[in-house]
Amino acid sequence: MSIRLILSILLLMCSQLVVAQGRSANSGVTPGQSQLGLVVDSTSAVHARDGLRVLGATPGSVADQLGLRPGDLLVDVNGTSLRDLGADAQGRALAAKTFAVRVAELPASVPLRLSVVRDGLTLAMNAPLHADLAIAAASEATTAAGNDDSAAADAGGCGRLSTFDVAPRSKHQYHARIVLLDGSTPGPTGQQNYRVKSGVHALLVAEDIPTLEMGVGEIASLRRHTQKKLTVTVQANTTYMVGAQLHLDKVSELNSGGYWDPVVWREISETCR
Repeated sequence: MSIRLILSILLLMCSQLVVAQGRSANSGVTPGQSQLGLVVDSTSAVHARDGLRVLGATPGSVADQLGLRPGDLLVDVNGTSLRDLGADAQGRALAAKTFAVRVAELPASVPLRLSVVRDGLTLAMNAPLHADLAIAAASEATTAAGNDDSAAADAGGCGRLSTFDVAPRSKHQYHARIVLLDGSTPGPTGQQNYRVKSGVHALLVAEDIPTLEMGVGEIASLRRHTQKKLTVTVQANTTYMVGAQLHLDKVSELNSGGYWDPVVWREISETCR
């Protein structure tokens, strides 16, 4: 047996041991109180050509318990390849969004399965993943590129507003954009996570509902893309997922904007620093 094969087997055994320990440690965690804790480089398609490069893992997080290390390459998540997926409209690696969406779509009964390349060897890593952790993972995949807002929290604490697109399609919820945050344009173009002080915040939101999802054909492309107000009371250490709710019973109201409303479709408890 070659030395390379022996090393591969040993690394696989070690990763499975870490997974087993992680399951035991997380068995009593309240849903939404823990995070995937994974930071990846999604700054460009070039950086993610061979897979998503891990930049770090929060100590004690799911990613840390899996044994993920800086320099690891995530090449597959539950059968979906993360290699050579190109870039989005803002130039960021689509692999990051693909990873986040794939994780968010996992049923509660299906464990997270990762293929990771480390020092030329491919490792298999598995762990259970609660649905709330999947949403947190989606949020983290976006902030990994350095897109988090620079606003500092005051003594009252801070939370986050996020428009990362993992809203459940089964409930006819889709991506939305925050046009104004408390009367000002929020952050650089393409940003999807905003750190804000705890308290009441006024949002002006635009919908990004795909035309074909509205069920009335191409006529939906002629609709007036209305912007609507949404008030969110942000609690400390909470992330609010903002999206667009499509009302299928009102799709005829294309000009008045009655076909949709901005919503907070999920609240996630996570530390805001």
